[in-house]
Order: sequence, then C-alpha cells, then structure tokens
Amino acid sequence: MKITGGHLKGRSLYTPQRKSFSIRPLRSRIRKALFDILGHDLTHIKVLDLFSGTGALGFEALSRGAEFTLFVDASPQSISLIKKNLLHLDLTEKALIKNWKLPQDLSKLKDYALKRGITFDIVFITPPYESGLSLRTLESLPREILKRGAIIMVEERATVVLPERVLDFSLRDKRIYGETAIYFYTYG
Repeated sequence: MKITGGHLKGRSLYTPQRKSFSIRPLRSRIRKALFDILGHDLTHIKVLDLFSGTGALGFEALSRGAEFTLFVDASPQSISLIKKNLLHLDLTEKALIKNWKLPQDLSKLKDYALKRGITFDIVFITPPYESGLSLRTLESLPREILKRGAIIMVEERATVVLPERVLDFSLRDKRIYGETAIYFYTYG
C-alpha cells in the first residue's frame, strides 16, 4: 500500500503480514478520491484518525501538509503498524498514537485535547463495517475538540444508511465506491 499524494507520494506503508479481518485499509483509489474531495493542500490542518488501522488516512493527510495527526485505535496490531509507519516515514514529530477503545474512550480524547488546546479540522471515523460504531462514535464525538466547519468523514458499508443530520453534524456529501460508502459531515 502506497501514499497517493503529497511529498510522500509513492512511499510504501507497512500493512498486516497476513490478510487481517480486523484491519481493513481503505483502497488506494478510494483514498485518492477522498483527498481529491478534501483538497491536496492541508497545510495547518490538525487531523484526528479514529479506528486508524494502518494509519493510511492520517499518513495521507500528513503527506499533504497536515500539521498534526492523532491516531486512535484499540488494536495492538494497529498500534504497532502505525508506530512502524511513523518511524519509516520519519513523521514522529508530527503525530501521536493513543491506544483507546472507541467510542468508550472519547472522554479521554476530550480531556487530552482540551488540556493541550488542540482542536481538529478533519476527523476520520473508519470502524469495522456494520458494527454500529460509526454512528455511535459520530454521536459521541466531543464538539469541544472540533473547529467550527470541521469535516468529519465516516466510512461504512454502502448498504448502511447514516442520517443526514446527527446532532450538530450535517451531511454535506456521500460517495459510494463499490461496497464502501464515504459520508462527509460538517460541524456547526
């Protein structure tokens, strides 16, 4: 799996050694399409990558100029892959990894971000398909850690329908790529 754009374009990411059902990296063409929508220059942007898996989305954002990415995942395998990729891409100064279970540990995320004065511009929510975690995480996402106008991207199986409005989040766009649906919500 390779980075699709930015200054790290073409660089490989470490992925699970065997086909893993617990880690489902977003296919390269979908990642490219996603960042075509988000924009190629993410300078000064702070990114929150929830259910990070390999960290591919957060690494794409950093490659395109994001200032900082916070990776959050509960899987030891994912945490290990993200650490390995951070070192491999020499991005340890621009990112942090938290081993938190979602959505239960969103209060830890809130405390962490508020203590450091961090607010996020882009949030990726990419849980296991059809687990109910995408909507529960979106509903529980602390608003205090989001900038007004923040974009929240939710990945889900195309057969799952998410609402047009979830509390303070409004659906801006929805794209279908085979079995994958990408929802773009805005905050505020």
